Parts: sequence; structure tokens; C-alpha cells
Amino acid sequence: MSRAIAAFALSASLVSAASAQNSAPQPVPIVSNIPEPQDRPLSEPMILSVDATDIDRAIFQVRQVIPVEKGKPLILLYPQWLPGKHGPRGALAEMTGLMIRAGGKTLRWTRDPVQVYAFHVDVPAETSSVDVEFQFTAPVRESEGRINVTPNMMNVQWEQVALYPAGHFTRAIQVKPSITLPEGWTGVAALDGAKITGNRIDYGVTNFETLVDSPMFAGPHYKKWDLGNNVTLNVWADDAKYLAAKPEHIAAHRALVDESLLLFGSKHFDRYEFLLGLTEELGGIGLEHHRSSENTRETDYFIEWEDNMSERGLLPHEFTHSL
Repeated sequence: MSRAIAAFALSASLVSAASAQNSAPQPVPIVSNIPEPQDRPLSEPMILSVDATDIDRAIFQVRQVIPVEKGKPLILLYPQWLPGKHGPRGALAEMTGLMIRAGGKTLRWTRDPVQVYAFHVDVPAETSSVDVEFQFTAPVRESEGRINVTPNMMNVQWEQVALYPAGHFTRAIQVKPSITLPEGWTGVAALDGAKITGNRIDYGVTNFETLVDSPMFAGPHYKKWDLGNNVTLNVWADDAKYLAAKPEHIAAHRALVDESLLLFGSKHFDRYEFLLGLTEELGGIGLEHHRSSENTRETDYFIEWEDNMSERGLLPHEFTHSL
């Protein structure tokens, strides 16, 4: 009997050892099905239309027309690596409702199993373009992320409201953007060719890299000041009373531009837009771009000028990135 027990124990230990070996971690190769980007253009520009009028729910309605290269698989990417954010921080969690159609028919798409920012689209052989629709649901409370839509202001970051085809450098992808704002709102972005019709702004054709690097601020309470050297100070506020800048306040901003250009002896922009929100509601930001910067300060930036010297370091800091 003891021999039988010993044999059973030995057999059990061997099975246990084998099972432990079978469950040990094993390296699995990560195979990417996303083509490497190349410096080659699309056949024609993408069309991007953003409806930003639903400020009550903070939802952006996005529609795109994206050219398709015949004979090649279509993989659409949601922007992941973003200017000035130093990491793969694309707001994919807030993207929803993706629908892709061609010729009025809904196309099947699948999320890439490795690169979750990529969408593989089954396109018929003769498809020349696809119609894309989705919503960007901006955070409505701080626990969800930075607030970028309020009843009196919004900060539109184009990478949150656009897809683009894989296999191209973003600088080689042409795009014609437009945006519809709430009635009575003014929006500014460092994009060229703006044509305003009612509450819609149509921009000229640009490339996707420039688009993502050209965010917008918008709102009903707005003023702007020419600071010279093709630099403009654009300011929005939670209430019009916070826009009461005195001449000496604007003179200090002109001096900021003049003295910065003297200090560095050069500039790398043709024009520059300070985008400044004076707000207690919109999420804080200080982010550099080539032709603009995204900035927020507290509402007393002008009206309590003497007590706010520490608030005035952000604009020169971001401006320096373009010099």
C-alpha cells in the first residue's frame, strides 16, 4: 500500500511540475499590420466638417470624406502622438459612434488587435472615397478629463475630431477643414483662408500636421489686440467684464513681443495668434504650437493686474517655443 501511495505522489508531482511549466509566461511576437508612413500625398484632400454647436452636452459631431487608394487596404488612424504633449495621449476614450460608408452603404470595420488607435475598413474594390461619421464626447466633469467645452468657451483640438489614413506622413495628407460654432461665437485658429458664413468657418486646404498644430479657442465674449510683428492677442472670457484691459496692459504684451524678438534675433512664424481664455470653468492649459499657443488664466488677469504678476509668465513661455 505504501508503494502505491509513493507512486501516486510521484506521479502527481510530475503532473504538477509539467502544469507549472505549461503555464509559465512565453514571449509572443507582436506583429504590426499597420503600414509604415511614407512621404507621399493622398490623391486629393480630405474633407473635415465639425459641428460644435451642442455645448449643452459637450458633443462634437464629426463628418469626413477620406480618399481611398484603390488596390490598397484602408486603415484609418485616430491621432495618438500629439504636439507638445510628449506622449501617446490621444483622446480615444472619448471617441464614439464610428460609422463608415461608401456609396450610401455601411462598411464593416474592425479595431486592430495590437494598435487600438487603428481601424481596418473593408472597402469594395472600386471605392474612391469613404464617408466617415463619429462623435467626440468632451469631458463634462474633471474626473473624466480636462474640460474643453463650457457654456461660454471652448477649446477645439483638431486631433480629437479627425481620422486620417495610415501609410502617409501627416505632412503629406491634405485636408480642408470647417467648423460650425454656436450662434454669436467667435473662433480663432492659426489656419489660413478663413471664410465666415453665419456661424460656420471654412478654412483653406492645409496639411494634417499643420491642422493638428493649429487649435481653436471660441466663445461669445471675445476681444483682440494687434501686438505688432504679425502677432495678435486673442482673448475670450467667461463674462465680457473680464475683458476690460487698459492701454498699459496691452502695452506690456506688445513689449513682450518686441523684446522677445530682440532677444532671440529671429522668429520662425509668419504670423502668431495668442489664444487666451480667462476662465474659472474651462480646464487649464498652457501649450505651445508653431503659429499659436493655447493658454488659460484666471478671470482677474486684467481687472486685478497689479496682483497678478505671477499669472503673466505663461504667454512669454509659450511664445518662446516659436522663436
